[in-house]
Amino acid sequence: MHNLNAIDLFAGAGGFSLGFSLAGIDVVAAVEYHKPATKTYAYNFPEHPVYHRDINQLRPEEVECDLKQRNLSKDDIDLVIGGPPCPGFSNIGRSKIISLIRDGVWDGDETRHRFVQDPRNKLFLRFVDYVKYFQPRGFVMENVTGMMTSINKDGVSIPELIEAEFDRIGYTCKLKELKAEDYGVPQVRRRLIFIGWKKDKVGDEFNHPSPTSKRIWTSLEAISDLPDVGQDGATLTKRNPCRNDYQRDMRFALYKRQGIAAPCSQSIPNRAGKLTCHRGRRVNPRDRAIFPELQHPKGGSRTTYDKIDPSTLKFPKPWKWDQKQQRVINSKKDTKPHQYKWYDRKQFKDKMRRIPYHQPSYTLVAHMHNDAYMFIHPEPNTHRTITPRESARIQSFPDHFDFSAGGTVPFTEQYRQIGNAVPPLMAMAIAGSILEAWN
Repeated sequence: MHNLNAIDLFAGAGGFSLGFSLAGIDVVAAVEYHKPATKTYAYNFPEHPVYHRDINQLRPEEVECDLKQRNLSKDDIDLVIGGPPCPGFSNIGRSKIISLIRDGVWDGDETRHRFVQDPRNKLFLRFVDYVKYFQPRGFVMENVTGMMTSINKDGVSIPELIEAEFDRIGYTCKLKELKAEDYGVPQVRRRLIFIGWKKDKVGDEFNHPSPTSKRIWTSLEAISDLPDVGQDGATLTKRNPCRNDYQRDMRFALYKRQGIAAPCSQSIPNRAGKLTCHRGRRVNPRDRAIFPELQHPKGGSRTTYDKIDPSTLKFPKPWKWDQKQQRVINSKKDTKPHQYKWYDRKQFKDKMRRIPYHQPSYTLVAHMHNDAYMFIHPEPNTHRTITPRESARIQSFPDHFDFSAGGTVPFTEQYRQIGNAVPPLMAMAIAGSILEAWN
């Protein structure tokens, strides 16, 4: 049997592509609109043609034409994979839209638990178009679980709408909510996975993957070997020795076990490579007093931001709490910045929180590119937010995957790409389920 070929739509930095490649499936084309993500993708997959294009403007006929130049035809495409962005379905997206409605900015008539009329929520139709055109043996489409409680203006649930679209073009479609931690990802991440095959090809039926991980990895187990970067963001120590199998996999062993060359390499790695993307954000004087208070002990209650009284904190000199202004003020008035505001503790209960060290991490989000306050390092005595490399570890991206694209992608964009990605270990499990059925 020849290697299966896949096209990755809405590819982002390449989480789906990496997982499928590790399983032994060839990705022969990828499409992504966000330019920094396409730079990261192209850098890490130099053999994969990637289109930096709006998929609404990129016709599948054009992709087919390019495939022919590499001696591939439509019939050689076995799978279409990808995760169309649907921001209105996420909790963050809904909250934003609802606030716009209240402020009179949004002119739509949808409210909570309804389908938000954001054009991006209909991009799944372009995914359907590509499946219809290439007629692959199967497809895999990923999306957020918020879609389950969304309905359109006619009262039809969005999953039913998607299933009907695939049925219309001759494909059986099944969906299931998968838990990333069941596949070795040290993160509580829930995603809807739609899978499908041609209705007249019963032999091509496959299932969602069963759990593949024998244990649930914690956030600290995932990253404890990485060097400390301190509160000023600069690396202070060398890497610690590997402490568990997960860390060994992330350094090099995953590629070695799968017999796959690491990105940007022509060989299977035998040891850890150069560590990239491990730069931290500087912790300001206000946060240096707050972060130690935010703890999540095993067997104890979590300390949330709303429980912290700024008047009781000891700020680094010459900073102090100003009760009247409700701000942290520098007594040296010529210093810039001169003050830091205090977020409303009632409105922003979880504005800042520590990742539990004894559990998988909270779900990583693209919003990390703004501040990452919701992802303070899990080690109780490490008082800073996590770095892009630590975020990548929590998403199950091996260390050889460089989100900086050789230093050309900005620091904050690395967080965005990681938060948006499909965890490669979960993608690899999905690909493995397909191979098991089709072989």
